[in-house]
Amino acid sequence: MKIKDTSVCLRLGEERKRLSLNQNRVATYCEVSVKSVGRWEKNIPIPADKLALLAQLGYDITYILTGVKLVPQVDGLDAASQVWNTDNSDKGQQAAGIISKEQESWLGVLENLAGGDRERLKQIGLALVGYS
Repeated sequence: MKIKDTSVCLRLGEERKRLSLNQNRVATYCEVSVKSVGRWEKNIPIPADKLALLAQLGYDITYILTGVKLVPQVDGLDAASQVWNTDNSDKGQQAAGIISKEQESWLGVLENLAGGDRERLKQIGLALVGYS
């Protein structure tokens, strides 16, 4: 199935180049052929499970899907570790066991989801911020 608007495909290639990855490395990581990666970058839709794997490599999934960069991107495989090691302004509150209303709301949502749905929500969230 070919797609008419190939801008998503073009952004896939841009992200791969930004991360200094070749198609062979991406194909190996995603357990697909190099030909499949080439097709994703030209005109074939990428499966969602493979998009999640690209997030693990540091691809900016939000940019790929929307064309909008929401967060500064870190090149390479160190991206995931850097998002969790950022300085949060509310660390003092977290250390004291106090959470914001928004955090409390999210915890309520998580507590009411079945296990598989929790994992899917986590993967979606991580993909949206471009990390895993």
